[in-house]
Amino acid sequence: MESVEGACGKEISNYCGNVTRGEGRLVLCMQAHEDRLGLRCQFALYRASRKLEGVINRVEQIADACWSDIEAQCGNADSIGRCVMEKRESLSQPCRTVMSKLREATLGLASLRGLPVTTSDAKDVGQVVDVVRKPDGSVQSIQIEVGQRLGLGAKTITIDADKIDQFMDQVRLRMGHDEVMSAPAASTPGAPSPAAPKK
Repeated sequence: MESVEGACGKEISNYCGNVTRGEGRLVLCMQAHEDRLGLRCQFALYRASRKLEGVINRVEQIADACWSDIEAQCGNADSIGRCVMEKRESLSQPCRTVMSKLREATLGLASLRGLPVTTSDAKDVGQVVDVVRKPDGSVQSIQIEVGQRLGLGAKTITIDADKIDQFMDQVRLRMGHDEVMSAPAASTPGAPSPAAPKK
């Protein structure tokens, strides 16, 4: 499935170039300009809008279970979603339960391949290139292609599922930029690991 940014590059540049990405803002901007969109862009936007409905449902579930936690711990935060994720360990049990179930459902069913990846300190690091699933279909880990320091090509790294959060249009890691960039490259299937002794 083609992303909104891929199908609507010209339209995004013309009408929504200054919109901050994330949490569905780009899709909402494009919907506001739907009478000016090309057919290819309209189809991509329609598919993204259907995903947005699911996101809104999840946000409503979190708000219902977590409202007192949100007021107490995230009332002054710039991003309530980010604040809730950062403080999830100190939230009430009902709130943590709803968030855990929604996270499992999202990770278990969503197609992550191709999504952009940001770090916990809000830096873009690359995109998801592969998803490794457990026998039950839930996500075990993801592989991310990240740029090397000083622009020396790219490497693919593996991140376990417990270190990722998925939002509608991106994956956010529970790791800082420096930690991600210092992660070792993923081994190629069938190749010896870097620590394996040579014969």
